[in-house]
Amino acid sequence: MTRRARRSVVTSLAMATAVAALGGCSALPWLTQQQECVSWVTFDDQESLAASSQLIVVGTVIERSGTADLLGGDARLYRFDVEQSSDPDLEGSEIEIASRADGCAEDPYGFGDQLDTDERIAVFLSTDEQWDGFATVTPFDGVLPADELQPGLEPGLAAPSPSSE
Repeated sequence: MTRRARRSVVTSLAMATAVAALGGCSALPWLTQQQECVSWVTFDDQESLAASSQLIVVGTVIERSGTADLLGGDARLYRFDVEQSSDPDLEGSEIEIASRADGCAEDPYGFGDQLDTDERIAVFLSTDEQWDGFATVTPFDGVLPADELQPGLEPGLAAPSPSSE
């Protein structure tokens, strides 16, 4: 093969790869990694946040207790002491909560971990069928200082039957 022919083959391969990559596919699948990213909803107020949650709890984080697989990544798990709850059966109990992470970011908790706090907090929760437990509604919304929680909020979804520890 002549030098000109080799250069033409290399140039053609490079152009095909670039065009395919720009189109969202790759002619060489081993050169790319595809990952689906969740687009998280944002909430304008506590009422809309409550309508998207299944449970609201007030209390304190006891400790970090491990991880759970949520949306294909490791979410941090925390033991949580429930002082008040929209489900009165949980008041005075301890539950485990997964702190959702941003799986598409280079550092999934680069924005901060909502449950990594010593403060008394209010947490808006949803259930997650992947690991059968509670999780923050999004990685960015759903945790606020307890004294900022509006009174009388009701969760919008049916209450789950959690496993308490």
